[in-house]
Amino acid sequence: MIGEFRRIGDMMFLSGLVDASSGNMSCRTQDGVWITKTGKSLYGLRGKDLVKIGFERDIRWNAASSETQIHINIYKNIELAKAVVHAHCPFTIALSFKKNKIIPIDYEGSLFLKEIDVIDIPFDSWDSAKKLIPQYFKENKDKNIVIAKGHGVFAYSETLFKAYQTVSALESTSKIITLGGFYE
Repeated sequence: MIGEFRRIGDMMFLSGLVDASSGNMSCRTQDGVWITKTGKSLYGLRGKDLVKIGFERDIRWNAASSETQIHINIYKNIELAKAVVHAHCPFTIALSFKKNKIIPIDYEGSLFLKEIDVIDIPFDSWDSAKKLIPQYFKENKDKNIVIAKGHGVFAYSETLFKAYQTVSALESTSKIITLGGFYE
């Protein structure tokens, strides 16, 4: 499992979806969740950079990502969710200040994505994200990716690669929209 975390983490960092110590990812197992530790770079992940936690808060959560509760609540609400990726995609974040949804205009983006919603969770009440993001997915069963305005992207899928693939497609689409000046 560490090999897949390392591969996806490296891809996320090298493609500019996260910076030196931002972003996080997790995978659900039968008896818990493997998740990146708080403050760890996704580039060059090692076994000691992951922690296995249970679905209920305990001492192991102290080492886990600051977004742990969001990951756990996604898993509790979405049976299909086996992996969650959270990234701070710069072009997507920039567009989130201008748009309440992103609709791909490029061929590749339209293959992987439909319409991606932006939800506004004020920074001073970010704690509410642990309920709002999983609730969004529960209410929009046909969507597996959402943008938190000014913060980043959350995506789930059956594998880390597929969640990463969705995030990567969104950032590529956002880049095309931004660089092409295609604002609605």
